[in-house]
Amino acid sequence: MSRRLAGLAILAFHSLLLKAAVWPEQLWENKRTALRTLTVTDPAERALFEEYGLEAAEEATYGTWRGVGFRLKDPTSAYAVFQWKRPAAARPSTLEKYAVQTADRAFLLKGNFVLDFVGRIPTQQEVDILHIQLARLDQSALPPLPKFMPSNGLIAGSERYMIGPVGLEQFAPKVPPAAAAFSMEAEAYQARFQTPKGDASLALFYYPNPQIARDRLAEFQKIPGAAVKRTGPIVAVITQPPDADEAEKLLAKVNYQATITWNEKPPKPELGAAEFLLGVFVNIGLLALGAVLCGAAYAGFRIAWRRVRGRSEDEESMLTLDLGERR
Repeated sequence: MSRRLAGLAILAFHSLLLKAAVWPEQLWENKRTALRTLTVTDPAERALFEEYGLEAAEEATYGTWRGVGFRLKDPTSAYAVFQWKRPAAARPSTLEKYAVQTADRAFLLKGNFVLDFVGRIPTQQEVDILHIQLARLDQSALPPLPKFMPSNGLIAGSERYMIGPVGLEQFAPKVPPAAAAFSMEAEAYQARFQTPKGDASLALFYYPNPQIARDRLAEFQKIPGAAVKRTGPIVAVITQPPDADEAEKLLAKVNYQATITWNEKPPKPELGAAEFLLGVFVNIGLLALGAVLCGAAYAGFRIAWRRVRGRSEDEESMLTLDLGERR
């Protein structure tokens, strides 16, 4: 009987998780009126979602508006899906660090969730409290690679984040998977740029350390016509540059700068001769003052003790030891 109850409890728990995979039953003041699981039918799109670690995809209706949401395995994968699925006509929004919106739609990244509000623009306060309404929310740090991408001339909406060969084939097909070597924990970020001689696609490949990047540099240089540069653990690649000079100018803007955080307090500087002697005399003075104060305290105690006992100074006895040589 107990096993049966335990099994029913597990089934109920799993059904609760499925119901709250992305959209909760109550969101802000809105009651959910419909919910359906989204299925990906396109093979290429399904393969990319699998590479990004899609855990749940749902569409929920809340009265007059609906929400489309994706929950990914981590914020890095969610960031990649946000770049991939971002509406082309949307403008930047202040609702989140990564968010865009139109007149009646908001599309944003929240931890490991990508949320699309269709028919409603949520307020800033509503977005801020989503962290207590989204089940299994992961708000760990996002990858540092995008901050090394140049901003001048970047075509908005062209950015794509890649964590494996499926994304590489779709967004940067001129780069062989063997050269990228995602098996070495590589990640990549690509964007298109406007140059005086035409558009250029710049891809940054980030590796765990500079040694791996140095080894991969030779493989990237084998790509016909590619312009390549290494800076720290990053290899920058332009596969088909419209002009060699423009490619070099764009690559020159990619520079890796390591950030070091040092929490240990710096050691105090060594004292000079004058400061050392001054410290010695100060310590001697403090010791002498302490001795005088101790002697005065002891004398005061003796005087007070005699008065309490009603004795004079002449009546105070003292023990002496004659340690002189006796004959």
